[in-house]
Amino acid sequence: MEKPSISEPSPLSPTHWPPSAFAWPRSLVALLVVLLAFGVGLVLASEIAVHTGVTQSDVKSERLSWGIVLGQIASYVVIVPTLLLVLPRVAQRSLRDLGVKPIGGRAIGVGVLGAIAMYAVTIGLAGVEFAITHEKPQEAAVALFSGSHDPLLTFAFAVLAIALAPFVEELTFRGFLFNALLRYAPVWVAATLSGIVFGLSHGSPSAFVPLAGSGIVLAYVYYITGSLPASMLTHALFNAINIALLALGKA
Repeated sequence: MEKPSISEPSPLSPTHWPPSAFAWPRSLVALLVVLLAFGVGLVLASEIAVHTGVTQSDVKSERLSWGIVLGQIASYVVIVPTLLLVLPRVAQRSLRDLGVKPIGGRAIGVGVLGAIAMYAVTIGLAGVEFAITHEKPQEAAVALFSGSHDPLLTFAFAVLAIALAPFVEELTFRGFLFNALLRYAPVWVAATLSGIVFGLSHGSPSAFVPLAGSGIVLAYVYYITGSLPASMLTHALFNAINIALLALGKA
């Protein structure tokens, strides 16, 4: 009987993948489909925002509204089914093989430790950035939450940030982007590049570096466990910690 290795590679290791996984032509088509879904989601979100009375001044003044919350949820309704349909086809692996499966005890432990690491990395990078630029990094979502004075709206936004956003973003940036990069680059390159795109996607220039660092941590949580729920747990706990601290600061 062959003795099992005590250092087996991650289930996401390219050695476990079929040669056709994330082939360039198929990957480009999949990317275009996802971007199209994202565009449709943005249009839908914008329409909902307009019809619920959200103005450009509300967005610029960082004023949270039901239109913004409902619009974000509507965009997810478009993006999530598209990703779940496209991802297995371009990866040539089932959703379960990609880590969309019940979370186990080890993955929960790594997810919790990942949240601590994510918080430490984010705070550390934010501190370094502040020391260099003398500008305090702030994500747009944090500003929206801080500026809300409607308890029910604030609660809805918290649910969006803790439950829905981690699911959609992990499926997008770790399930799709990180795996696609991992087929052609070492894990540290795939984690770094996907982290950079993750940081850019939030549209907060001052918070780009801390967000990119948090994206790298999330990529490693996913890679180590082979579980998307693990990185979703890390992401959700990180957001929950930030929201709890913001809520305490407002109290």
